[in-house]
Amino acid sequence: MTQGPLGDGHAQPWYPQQPAWPGEQGEHGQGAPYLAYDPYNPYGQAPQQPDAYVPDAHAPDGYGYDGQHQQPYDHQQQYAPYVVVPQQQAGEELYLPAGAEYTDDGYVHLEPEPGPEPDPAPEPAPAATAPAPSRRAARAARPGLAGRARAAADAVVAAEHTPGRRALLIRSGAGLAALGVLVAAGLMVGAQDGGDSAADASGGDPGFAAAHTRAWTAPADAGRPGGDDTLVGSWLLDGAVVRADASGVRAYGATDGKPVWAVEPPAAGAVPCGLSPTVNRAGLGAVLFRPQADPKSPCSLVAAVDTKDGRTAWSKPLTDAEGAYGARVGVTDDKVIAIGDSRAVAWQSTDGADVWQYTGQGKFCTLSGGVSGTTVLVASTCADSTPVDQAVALNTADGKVTWWRGLDNRPKTATVLSAEPSVLLTTGDKPEDDRVFAWSPAGDPAAEIPVADADGRLDVAHGSFSATPGVFFHDRTMVTTVTPAASANAAGGPVAVVGYDLDTGKQRWRTTAREKGAARAVGVDGGALVVAVDERLDQPAHLSRFALDGGQETVGGGFPPGTGSLLVSGRVLIGGGRVVAVPEHSTNFGTATAFQAKE
Repeated sequence: MTQGPLGDGHAQPWYPQQPAWPGEQGEHGQGAPYLAYDPYNPYGQAPQQPDAYVPDAHAPDGYGYDGQHQQPYDHQQQYAPYVVVPQQQAGEELYLPAGAEYTDDGYVHLEPEPGPEPDPAPEPAPAATAPAPSRRAARAARPGLAGRARAAADAVVAAEHTPGRRALLIRSGAGLAALGVLVAAGLMVGAQDGGDSAADASGGDPGFAAAHTRAWTAPADAGRPGGDDTLVGSWLLDGAVVRADASGVRAYGATDGKPVWAVEPPAAGAVPCGLSPTVNRAGLGAVLFRPQADPKSPCSLVAAVDTKDGRTAWSKPLTDAEGAYGARVGVTDDKVIAIGDSRAVAWQSTDGADVWQYTGQGKFCTLSGGVSGTTVLVASTCADSTPVDQAVALNTADGKVTWWRGLDNRPKTATVLSAEPSVLLTTGDKPEDDRVFAWSPAGDPAAEIPVADADGRLDVAHGSFSATPGVFFHDRTMVTTVTPAASANAAGGPVAVVGYDLDTGKQRWRTTAREKGAARAVGVDGGALVVAVDERLDQPAHLSRFALDGGQETVGGGFPPGTGSLLVSGRVLIGGGRVVAVPEHSTNFGTATAFQAKE
């Protein structure tokens, strides 16, 4: 039986702490907890705030670094007295939103099947010989949507009498409409006509099934300060691709890869350490900077950037801390919101005016989190509150607590994977203790998903706010890949792709990929999870799609030899008729590479 988060050996439902009572305000402006009977807190203990309490030295700096490469890891909320487990640093660029329109430059153009020549007037046939059915009649008898569409078209143009001019015009227009239906039907029933069914399920990208060629490559900046080429975030704009790393924030033309603009650091020697996942509808994005290249300096200077020209609109400090300090930043239509180790702060996006500030449910708190939609989700540990570990949802409009829940499994680390939907990853002393928790929009406990099982481990370490995410969310569905267990991975077995229901925690579907070798989820597009697959001797590098509603796989066209490692090494952005790979490390692959489908 699966052990529950409370470690009692029973598969019991997870009951977090009660939400804050909306009408009461605590010392920092947040709602005070409403004390109701809780089976896991039977004594109704209220959060304690001792006057003379001073936290010990277990408070983390929020970032870990590899001593050799100085590579940042995911910003996680750490909890004493456990050992810090470093992970990849967060930055984030969300995948291009579903429903984005694509231009047709370089993509396959579907030509409709030419219509048949009109049948000549039939000659009188001998009585003993049955006339063979015409090609048109055979098509009309064909079952399915395509047959019905063709029959409708034929009915328009096969009149028994010669039409007048007005009737001919009406029939011609109806024939064109029927032909449009015919083309759409052919996409859905290509297999029936002997077509390639894989190309028919290509999702939102019309060139997905075609082979891709390299359009351009932007080389790495040889003058990079500090020598750290680790990606901290990227944006795909209407006419440009933006990459942020220690060399700066630079935009490259989407059609040719040539430099367009670069962001001027808000202070001399400052280097980027984070990027907002998206830009808002006005084209404003946000960048986090360190005052110097030293990774132990605080990541705490926020700059609002106009992505039309790279100009810095304003900049503000998040904290006056001088030591290591971790943070993430996001934008809404009217605000820039940063969540740092000690506080979350919101500014007006237009001029940087202060709007609100949140410091936690107690006096001695360490925070981490992210923002999307109208929600800021914070992982909070407060040494003077009960329970110590909490998930807290804030309203982006005023910073007030919408709901909070205690993390009663006493996690070793907690990482916010998504704000909308609200999803958080916790780790424990053993890999089998790791869990993904999800809540409803009202904060009701919804899902508890084990990260590891006998078949492998969910690739959920890097969420929506990471520079290189591996788990994605669409409505109330979580999709990712499963890293095979050690025995299967050693044999080079294929990965599995899974979809989970965030309302129940149940697995909706699981599909074993057709391909073997390295593969990783890189985004959601066209109603499907997109997975990048490395090349092998028997297969080119390519992208595959897995339908969000059922997990059906569609294999896309191949990419040029030598690019497989690039596709699986960082971000893959799709839009504007191109696939753009933004590698995690620019030294190996350059700043960015764009591909387009062959004509």
